[in-house]
Amino acid sequence: MKKQSQKFLWGAVGLVALLIGIKALSSSAAPVESVSNASLSIAEMKWDIGDVAMSKGISQREVELTNTSGTPITVTQMSTSCMCTTVQIVHSDGKKSGLKGMTGHGGGTSSLSETIKNGETAKLVVNFDPNAHGPSATGPITRTISLQTNSKKQPNIELTFSGNVVK
Repeated sequence: MKKQSQKFLWGAVGLVALLIGIKALSSSAAPVESVSNASLSIAEMKWDIGDVAMSKGISQREVELTNTSGTPITVTQMSTSCMCTTVQIVHSDGKKSGLKGMTGHGGGTSSLSETIKNGETAKLVVNFDPNAHGPSATGPITRTISLQTNSKKQPNIELTFSGNVVK
């Protein structure tokens, strides 16, 4: 009976390993080729959201990303500096990327593949939840949104906003 239990256990371990491998392969994005002269024009790199009342809930800001370079540019990763902030790309045709947040803390993976076409203006939708840190977490805040692209000219983009959380 002991050998049969061990065979079952090793069979189950093998199945779990196989499923994890399949999931890893299916969720990894295909490599995106680098481009030399592509870049995004960003309406705001830094902004102040002022006083944000906890009672009013999530504060949202839309920032325009325009591809004026003549070459499609792909955002390959996107993340935020805190769990209280999420970000999403909304294309001009209404198509939306997955919602991204702080990686490693419930924010999932930062990987994505969102191509902004030549001449397209997409929106970066940034959500800040002033209640994410509990009822006593008031005061000044500074948060960062990080984008990685396939552009050699603009591989890393950081946007920053600040504000003041009030009750």
